Amino acid sequence: MISAISEFKLTDMILVPPIVIRLVHDLIVDNYDLSSVKRIVCGAAPLSNQIIQLLAQKLPHWGFGQACGMTECFSIAHHPPEFYDFKYGDAGGTLFANTVVKIVDEDGNELGYNQPGKILVRGPQIAMGYLNNEAATRETFDADGFLHTGDIGTIDEAGFIHITDRIKEMIKVKGIAVAPAELEDLLLGHPDVEDCAVLGILDDYAGGRPKAYVVLKPGRKPSEDMGRRLLTYVMEKKKARYKWIREVEFAESVPKSPSGKILRRVLRDKERRKTPVGGGSGSGSAYGLVVKLQEGERTKL
Repeated sequence: MISAISEFKLTDMILVPPIVIRLVHDLIVDNYDLSSVKRIVCGAAPLSNQIIQLLAQKLPHWGFGQACGMTECFSIAHHPPEFYDFKYGDAGGTLFANTVVKIVDEDGNELGYNQPGKILVRGPQIAMGYLNNEAATRETFDADGFLHTGDIGTIDEAGFIHITDRIKEMIKVKGIAVAPAELEDLLLGHPDVEDCAVLGILDDYAGGRPKAYVVLKPGRKPSEDMGRRLLTYVMEKKKARYKWIREVEFAESVPKSPSGKILRRVLRDKERRKTPVGGGSGSGSAYGLVVKLQEGERTKL
């Protein structure tokens, strides 16, 4: 792909997160002239802010924007040319013309700027419903014509929409919602972490706790000490104790769809079976090693 970019002097690209992550981490990228690229748009799944910052350091002359949308509504927002900039990279853009978005709480009350809630959208690009499935249509499209996207997010004072996570992916810790994407973003900023995924696990006291599946960078080895460093890193960065990660499990890879969406269903299935993620079943393999918060640390949660 990068050979084609260099040869044909491509200026605009639409990419998915796994490709952007490769651009950031793969040393082969340094062997090609990518100076022709002016803008890239990333979509299909959220891209970590940590990866965006690394991309900005490696390829600072690129313009960058993320896109947000779904099958039922094509797209909600876009980045006008003047906003193709890494400083707006964590946003999905500003709303299209004739598009209305509401951010509401669990009771349906409208929220203000920078207050996270459920994202509802209405506009000419919204589907009419699901063919021959009235029950699903009533569940997803309300009487006022708003599509319930299933996303959690905010809108800031400048009109940029920010997608936090999917409602169904949120982890409830003592009744407080914790977004896996927030913790994944944090872990991806650790110098030893190549990739990661965060999932909620059952807890008798709190209801749920965050657990991280971590892929280390080449040359780093899974160990009790490494796991302890990652747990401490999150504790130091996230002062809210309900956001602390309860367990770290080392994995060879994170299961993802071709578009870059983390396949949490696969992780849940492996969690129930207690099998290592991404393989690692060979003799002497450290993959599948689980490091937990110590008793003294747990009492603080």
